[in-house]
Amino acid sequence: MPPAERLVRDRHFAYDLTLCALVTLVALGYTLAVGERALGMASLVITLPLLVRRTFPAAALAVMTGGCLLALAVSSVPSAAGIISVPVLVYTLARWSGRTLARLAWAVAVVGSFLGPARWALRGPAISDITVFLVSVVACFAVVSAAHVVGRKLRESEDSASRQERSEAERVRLLESEQEQRARAATVDERNRIARELHDIVAHSLSVIVVQAEGGRALAARHPERAGEVLGTIAETGREALTETRRILGVLREGREGSAEYGPQPGLADIADLVQRTSDRFELTTFGTAPPLAPAVGLTAYRVVQESLTNVLKHAGPGARARVVLACTADAVEIEVTDDGGTASVPDGQGHGLRGMAERVSLHEGELTAGPGPVGGFVVRARIPYERQADRSDTLPLPQAVSW
Repeated sequence: MPPAERLVRDRHFAYDLTLCALVTLVALGYTLAVGERALGMASLVITLPLLVRRTFPAAALAVMTGGCLLALAVSSVPSAAGIISVPVLVYTLARWSGRTLARLAWAVAVVGSFLGPARWALRGPAISDITVFLVSVVACFAVVSAAHVVGRKLRESEDSASRQERSEAERVRLLESEQEQRARAATVDERNRIARELHDIVAHSLSVIVVQAEGGRALAARHPERAGEVLGTIAETGREALTETRRILGVLREGREGSAEYGPQPGLADIADLVQRTSDRFELTTFGTAPPLAPAVGLTAYRVVQESLTNVLKHAGPGARARVVLACTADAVEIEVTDDGGTASVPDGQGHGLRGMAERVSLHEGELTAGPGPVGGFVVRARIPYERQADRSDTLPLPQAVSW
C-alpha cells in the first residue's frame, strides 16, 4: 500500500477509535445512571461496529442492528448508544458505501425510529403518552433521514468532482494529442516544403549542367579556347546548387536548428539572373512594378520560372528557345513561360515538377495551368495573388526586359 493511502487509513482508524471510545463512555455513564446492566452490554454491541464502519460496512450494519434489537428487548428506556451510533452509521454508509447498502441502512433506521419510541412509551397494556410517542418518532426519523441525506449529498458532490477531474484530465489528454497531431502535421509540411525546394534546386542545376556539358563538348571541338567558359558555368552552377542544398538541409541536422545558416531566399529580382544562367536562348520580358511583397510570393514566382525552364531543358531539347513573361498587375504576379518545342517531346505532366508548382501556387490561392501551346511547344501560366508586407513602403522594381 502506498504511504499516502496508509496514512489516510491510519487517520480514519484513529477518528473511529476516538468516536467509539467517546460513545462508549457516554453509554456506560447513561447505563449507570439508569441502573440497567443488560442495557450496558447491549450498548457495547451497538458501539463496537463504529470501529469497522468504513472497512466492513455491511458487517457493521448487521451487528449494530442486532445490538439495537437486543437493547429493545432487555430495556424499556432509550439507549444512548443507539441514539448516537445509528445516525453515525447511516451517514457513513450513505457517504462511502453503495446506494443499495445505504438505502438499506436508512430503511432499518426508519423502522427503528418507530420501534424505539414505541418500546419507550409502552407502559403496561397501552401507550402511556401518545404525544411523547409521536414526538419521539418524528425526532428519530428526522435525525436518521438528515444523516442519510447529508451523506448522500456529500457522496454525490465527491462523485461529481471526481467526474469533473476525469473529464478535465481527458480534455487535457485530447488537447495534448491534438497538439501532437498538429506538430506531426507541421513536420510533414516542413518535409514536403524541403522536398519541393530540393527538387527545384537539384533538377534545375543538373539540367543546366547537362545542357552546358553537351554544348561544351561540341564547342571544345570547334573553339577549344572557349571551353573554359563552359566549365566555369558548370562549376558556378554546381557551387550554387551545393550552397542552397546545404542551407536547406542544415535545418534537418539534429541539435543545429538554432545554428543553421539561412541565406536570403530568391525572389522576383533574381529571376533575370536565373534566366541568364540557364541558357542563352531564353528571353525575359517584364511589365509593371511589383509592390512590397511577402518573401513567400517572390520565392514561389522564382520557383515557378525555375521549374518551367528546367522542364524546357529536360523535355524540349538543348536547341529549344523559351520566352519568360513576368507581369505585375494590380493584385497579382502573372507568369508565362513558353517554348518552341525544340526537337524533343512535350512533357506528359506525370513527374513531380508540375505538381510541385501547382502546390506552391495553390498555397497562395493562385492558379497554374500547363499544357501544349497552340502552335507547338509547351506553355506554363501562373497567377499568384499578392501577400503584401505592411512594414515596407518602398517598391521593388523588376528588371527591365532582357533577352539572353
